[in-house]
Amino acid sequence: MSKGKYYFSKSLEKGLKILSLFNGETPAITQTEIARKLNLNMTSTYRYINTLVEMGYLEKDTKTREIRPSILCTLFCTNLMRATDHIRMIKEVVDRIHGEHNISIDVVFAVDDTMVRIYHRTAEETLTYSMPDSSHNCLHNTALGKAYLSSLPDDEIVEKIDSMALVSKTEKTIVNKADLLAELKKIKDRQFSMNIEEFLPGLIAIGAPLYDPISGKGVGAVCFDFSVIQHSAGEIRTKYGEMIKKTARSLSELLPPDKKSR
Repeated sequence: MSKGKYYFSKSLEKGLKILSLFNGETPAITQTEIARKLNLNMTSTYRYINTLVEMGYLEKDTKTREIRPSILCTLFCTNLMRATDHIRMIKEVVDRIHGEHNISIDVVFAVDDTMVRIYHRTAEETLTYSMPDSSHNCLHNTALGKAYLSSLPDDEIVEKIDSMALVSKTEKTIVNKADLLAELKKIKDRQFSMNIEEFLPGLIAIGAPLYDPISGKGVGAVCFDFSVIQHSAGEIRTKYGEMIKKTARSLSELLPPDKKSR
């Protein structure tokens, strides 16, 4: 057993996992839901929640019994964000491109099979979709997800697809695993993905993978979103193919390196 594993705190792990359940779509949650999501018994769940409540990071509604992050937790998160320049620099790149070209941009990290949004800008006077803070089961039906999948080694792509349920979002969604593998090969070759109304009718997106600046491991993706009313797929591919690749390279250079992969 490595020294890192020997000194690993399971209790701290559970507490951090509880805090990670809260996001824009889940601002409050019950003890029962926390226990179910993290596969914990109710006694342990209560102990972890009560510790975080007593420390001031969570608060519990006495009437609904719902639990939500407190003001102290917000301050804690804000201070953490201020402790790193990575997000600020990512925002600067995205804001510059958004200002110069008036396009909708999403930057996400991949955590297992979930895409977690880091930053988003919406084009003015346009019709596009803004993805939630975190999205599940979207690796096969979004430009972001397919771009990220294409960054993985071939054997990992096959393993990942084998474990996925290819849910159909529209009639154009790829739901055949062989077809998805073929699509990812094309994406890997040209270094950017296209999504033509596969996730949402009327939405076209072009994306490229983000890589860890040290290990070269795929960690997420960036995409530009457009409405079919205003742009054709061919126009987007021609006009923004090189731009999305350049944007992905710029953002990848700003990412914090994964020390575990060194």
